[in-house]
Amino acid sequence: MVFDAWTIPDQMSQWRGSPGWHVDPATVTSELKPGGRHHHDKVRESDGQVVGTDAVFTEYFPPDVFVAKQRITGDDGINPDQPLELRVEFTKMGRHGTLVRIIQGPYDPSQSELHSEGWELELERLSQWLQANATPIEGAAR
Repeated sequence: MVFDAWTIPDQMSQWRGSPGWHVDPATVTSELKPGGRHHHDKVRESDGQVVGTDAVFTEYFPPDVFVAKQRITGDDGINPDQPLELRVEFTKMGRHGTLVRIIQGPYDPSQSELHSEGWELELERLSQWLQANATPIEGAAR
């Protein structure tokens, strides 16, 4: 379920973005395979600023990991001419948990803390979205 939330466009567009931002669902495309392209636009609600992400999957191994080379535009802290790499790993933890490990960069050192905080906020939104959309697991404690 966690891997799907990251990779299926209809699901990803419902939770991605830090508070005050949202993903425009009409902009999300994803070819879920090595060499497949991905695109989404995040929109800041206060002023309509758009940050676009264009990516190509370099690795895609559901439900364990995906890696993408990214070009991000519209973010003053990221040079759109310097590609970033995003690696997201999913590790099953216990019966009902998943550890998500995000590695992205390189960032300018002055921007790395800001982006780390942004990922933490997005992961909180993911957790809330998963809780709201989870189907009960038979035999699971409530």
